[in-house]
Amino acid sequence: MSTIEKALEKQRQLEREKSLQQDQQVELPTGEEKIDTDGPIAEAPLKPKLKTHRSGPPPLQPMSEPEVPADTQNIDAASGMAPGPSVKDAPPSRPDQQVEIDIERLESLGMVTPNESFTHIKEEYRYIKRPLLNNAFGAGAATLTRPNLVLVSSSFSGEGKTYTTVNLAISMALEEDRKVLLVDADVIKPHICERLGIPDGELGLMDYLTGNAEVEDIMFNTNIPNLKLITAGRRHHHSNEYIASEKMKRFMDELSARYPDRIVIFDTSPLLGASETNVLAQMTGQAVVVVEEERTTHAQLQQALSLLDPNMAIGLVLNKSKSRRREYYGYYYASSS
Repeated sequence: MSTIEKALEKQRQLEREKSLQQDQQVELPTGEEKIDTDGPIAEAPLKPKLKTHRSGPPPLQPMSEPEVPADTQNIDAASGMAPGPSVKDAPPSRPDQQVEIDIERLESLGMVTPNESFTHIKEEYRYIKRPLLNNAFGAGAATLTRPNLVLVSSSFSGEGKTYTTVNLAISMALEEDRKVLLVDADVIKPHICERLGIPDGELGLMDYLTGNAEVEDIMFNTNIPNLKLITAGRRHHHSNEYIASEKMKRFMDELSARYPDRIVIFDTSPLLGASETNVLAQMTGQAVVVVEEERTTHAQLQQALSLLDPNMAIGLVLNKSKSRRREYYGYYYASSS
């Protein structure tokens, strides 16, 4: 071999050794020095990590099961939704509602109260209520439709219909074996709450008819035994249509039939001033028309009575009378204010 050939062979040998050294070089974690394979690998401070290349994605690592919050552990398999609260977690049922009637206010207005003291007005309403109770629960009840539903109205406003309604309701509640429901059905100008001295704004009849309340939401106990109350509720510009609705008819049927010992007294708008009263008159079995002495004419009274169902029992109360109590052709005279 010539000298040139020996030099070339030595050059190729050096290049092969250099290439081998580069292939054997390794990469250590950041901060660590590279280790030359020419030195003793056994004396390296850390075991080197060789680079590897894979054609596919890295293998999946086993994962621990995530912790499920306590309130989402029971998931319905069909809906994928957490179940609602259990019965024991549901809010308690609403207790009986009660309003406090201002008895002292009633006394100051000269009205019937549950107090044991004798008053002239209390005696007057004992006479007035007796025919109504007989029609509702006596022999005449079979001839009437819903005889225990009593409508109280007048020809015009200001004749004393609310005064008469409240006195009748309280007087009937004093009966030993009767329960009374007083309903403020004057949905145009309600006055029952003001007369009883209780705050206005409670849920009432119109809230039920418009679907904003249930029956149990609008019926209130009172501090007078055997007397419950339904207020007029929030006013509505379609009150006539709601009063004439099928829902109202079903409500009246339920009030009449559910409790055989209950009598329901409705304070309504004047007959000659609101069509709602004419509609209610078709759903009640009895009517009491209040007539103010020396104000309402015979023609006006006849016009008002013509709007009532002739098949119902109709009684008249002469209010604000200066005469002593007497009965004459169906008029019951009461010295009221």
